[in-house]
Amino acid sequence: MLNRQDRTPDSSQERGASQHSRREFVKTALALGASAGLDCLSAQSHSSASKPGILHEGYAVPARKGVQEATLAQPSDSVYWLLFGEKKQMVGKFSKDHGRTWGETTPLASVDGKGIALGRDTAHHSLLRLRSGKLGLIYGGPYARTGRDGTVLYRSSADGGKTWSLPVVVDPLFALCRSGSVRVLRSGRIVAPTLTWISPAAGPESEEEDAQMVYTWIYYSDDEGKTWQRSLSELFISLDGGRRGFYSFDEPVLEELGDGSLIMIARTQMGRPYKSFSKDGGVSWTKPAPVDLGSSPSPHTLGRIPSTGDLLIVWNQTSPEECLNGLMRHRLSMAVSRDGGTTWGHFRNLESLDDRSHVDPPPPEPKVYLMRDWKYIQPTDHQRYPHAPGCLRISYPTVTFWKNEIAVAYDYGNGGPGDLAEGSATKVKIVSVDWLYGKSA
Repeated sequence: MLNRQDRTPDSSQERGASQHSRREFVKTALALGASAGLDCLSAQSHSSASKPGILHEGYAVPARKGVQEATLAQPSDSVYWLLFGEKKQMVGKFSKDHGRTWGETTPLASVDGKGIALGRDTAHHSLLRLRSGKLGLIYGGPYARTGRDGTVLYRSSADGGKTWSLPVVVDPLFALCRSGSVRVLRSGRIVAPTLTWISPAAGPESEEEDAQMVYTWIYYSDDEGKTWQRSLSELFISLDGGRRGFYSFDEPVLEELGDGSLIMIARTQMGRPYKSFSKDGGVSWTKPAPVDLGSSPSPHTLGRIPSTGDLLIVWNQTSPEECLNGLMRHRLSMAVSRDGGTTWGHFRNLESLDDRSHVDPPPPEPKVYLMRDWKYIQPTDHQRYPHAPGCLRISYPTVTFWKNEIAVAYDYGNGGPGDLAEGSATKVKIVSVDWLYGKSA
């Protein structure tokens, strides 16, 4: 099994991932660089007018030690939110020009006058606009089990996010909802794809590659988060009926399709994402099957493009060779499906050390591409990778839409200049829908 340490901080620690747990990475990142500041707008953006289809790119949160894994959301038509953690408290930044400039970092406030405590700074938030007009918030709360991820909590706001209710417990022990993955269906139901891992180990060593397997289920609520139910399905990957083992279905994201069914896509160690479908609002799901996309074992994001209704995926498009050679996250790509996730086209890169916008997936026969050491390595073949050296950890994308624009926020670091050498910034890139579909230069 591939260990899950990539979900937390810092690049220098990742080079020794086979000896250390993700929890140790978190502690290191907090000690080295959880300080904020650096909010001046002059350092946040730069012109992209010379790049076709790119309307804007810049840093919403400047580079600092560790990773950020912020969540971009649009709870109202006029304001974008960016949520992340600082010193185990939830904070946000806000943009009134659709992601081009960002204000000061502001703590979120609870109705009891306190802040919102997190289990860790990379707490995986999802911000929702509910049918009633209220806002909903799902996030990783303080730990209930030593050495694992924290609880899953839910809050709501009736005043546009100025204050938040006291938390409702969604999962009381140990689980995680990937950043920006929770959705409100047309019926009003909230569906939260949730993961955990099983392990014989009791503490941080449970995250090591030979000690755990990730599986996924859904929490759902039909009363805007007051109460929560659990799906009847738990999802993992079984090869050849289990004869060749059981493998992780990890960090799922989902979307509602045009016919009201749901698609869920998750990261795997198979060189491809895997997908599952639900026809009953998330209560039961199909057996996971491979997606026709090449991918590293990295998180994806899904969205529905409002102007077309098509499905958008943003992910680390990678070949098995790149995965095994330390290039699992240098390329961040976009693609579109017009048939509910069956086929994909309109491949575009947001970031890449080369100019390949489409990477063929491995053969459809499932095979495990297991990295013995989780580390990022700069390519030495500059003819093959003409934009190297550059950032190698480009990951955890979240997406939102406005008119003809697609805004994507993601971690950007590990290998760049200055503070990006061993740290990470939250980068925002805004592209046109026409460019994605090839309708303009």
